[in-house]
Amino acid sequence: MLSVLLRRAFLGLAALLLLLSAARSAFFTTYKVSGTSMLEALEDGDRILVGESDWLVEPVERGDTVVFSVLDEILVKRIVGCPGDTLEMARGKLIRNGIPVRERIPGHLNRDESFPTYRLLSDEYFVLGDHRRVSVDSRDFGPIHLEQVLGTVMFRMTGSGVAPISGIAP
Repeated sequence: MLSVLLRRAFLGLAALLLLLSAARSAFFTTYKVSGTSMLEALEDGDRILVGESDWLVEPVERGDTVVFSVLDEILVKRIVGCPGDTLEMARGKLIRNGIPVRERIPGHLNRDESFPTYRLLSDEYFVLGDHRRVSVDSRDFGPIHLEQVLGTVMFRMTGSGVAPISGIAP
């Protein structure tokens, strides 16, 4: 009798683990961060858990950290502009829809640069790395489209545990 109960418990646990594994691979992927373009939110070597299913990715909002494909590369950056937004940068300060964005980017990570006003079309998103001095982002390759987004970063996994991604703008 005890062996039958143990066998059923083992089979139930195995089925549950198989189901959880299938759900994880269907909805989430992990990536390893390479580089420092998202300091201080993400560090080189961090692993990130990315939600990839359509109901996890859409809608993408300002402030979301996303993984996307551009120029045959997989990158991770923050969404700072959504369809219809007007963006410009003046001496390192981001201005969205005519209003300066209060970002919490340390001065040593920012770049004192400007770019002219850019109006995003109905299917365009503007992405920037948090470490503006080294980041290759929409300032270099232009806006991205929703179909380029592979997923939204849910958590960062470091040697000290799992943590949510910190934001830079309220």
